[in-house]
Amino acid sequence: MPLSSKADAAFRQAAKKIIQRARQTGTPVVIWEQGHIKEIPGEEFEIATAAMELREPRP
Repeated sequence: MPLSSKADAAFRQAAKKIIQRARQTGTPVVIWEQGHIKEIPGEEFEIATAAMELREPRP
């Protein structure tokens, strides 16, 4: 498995854990988007998480 695939898998796993914790604690997930800090409630990540799982890994 290429190093980039391993890195992608590690980031996806970390993201899932962060989103789970945000849902459990009722806290937002803080992200950097288009040059700004954005807080998103953990519940809003359900669709994004499903999309991440469907997306194929990079070659």
